Amino acid sequence: MSEQNLNNREATVLITGGTGFVGSHLLTYLQTLGYRQIHLTSYGQVDDWFLAQLPATQIHQIDLTDQLATKKLLKQLSPRYIYHLASIASVGDSFIRLQQILDNNIKLQLSLLVSLQELNLHSKILIVGSADEYGASLKGELPINEQHPFRPVNPYAVSKITQDMLAYTWFKAYKQQIIRVRPFAHIGARQTANFSIASFAKQIALIEKGKQEILQVGNLSARRDFTDVRDVVKAYHLLMQRGEVGEVYNIGSGRAVTMKQVVDWLIDLAKVPIKIKTDVARLRPIDIDVMVADVTKLEKLGWQPSVSLQESLKTVLNYWRETL
Repeated sequence: MSEQNLNNREATVLITGGTGFVGSHLLTYLQTLGYRQIHLTSYGQVDDWFLAQLPATQIHQIDLTDQLATKKLLKQLSPRYIYHLASIASVGDSFIRLQQILDNNIKLQLSLLVSLQELNLHSKILIVGSADEYGASLKGELPINEQHPFRPVNPYAVSKITQDMLAYTWFKAYKQQIIRVRPFAHIGARQTANFSIASFAKQIALIEKGKQEILQVGNLSARRDFTDVRDVVKAYHLLMQRGEVGEVYNIGSGRAVTMKQVVDWLIDLAKVPIKIKTDVARLRPIDIDVMVADVTKLEKLGWQPSVSLQESLKTVLNYWRETL
């Protein structure tokens, strides 16, 4: 076994919100790299999939907004690496869940940062923000780099900006080893149908099974930058190893496609004819026309996406075919 694999095996890793969509893929990737002391936090019930991957003692059910509980867990684990994925990730209904999203995402961020400070722990921390922090772009501002101004158009984006800036403050004030990321849209197996691509794929799988008649869609003119979640978690690990502490990095494909093109590709993969209909309930109060990432900083560290969008869409659709 190589020295690097031995180091990985010995390093304690904590993934907050680790029993979510991205956490499941990050867990799998870290395990392939030889990490064995991987701990996850979960707020709700733990899916059997995770219990098949890890000992139950490495999955911690905890409310991360509870600072005493958070501090106790951090003291117990003393993790070398923390991937801070935990938050309520909800754009579409964030105006409806305004108070819950702001309270939760801000409180759990403070709980983690203050606990680390009080324990004098110097774990290396990846703080996961969102491309939604950037919001709308003006003419000449595309693709979006890390210096793009914040113009949030929904409460979820406001909560992520607050998480982002709190992390930067703790880096400056307390020299915490923090690296921040702003991932653009990412897709893959196990993503919930609260997200557009997963919703489309689930609906098509239901139509194929004769359980639904029409594919309900929202705004198909918007252009988005999609990356396969398996490439995203590789970027997370790379940044933990080679990213510069205190810096922020975009993660995306660097290419924008219309939602209509995505729907057309999914329909091409369907086993039966698909009819579509716009559902006004799926239209957001404010939407952004185009979001596309400038990933120059990340590419300089050696990262490139390896999974095509078409391949990602096949993976998502097959996941729902097998799940339903």
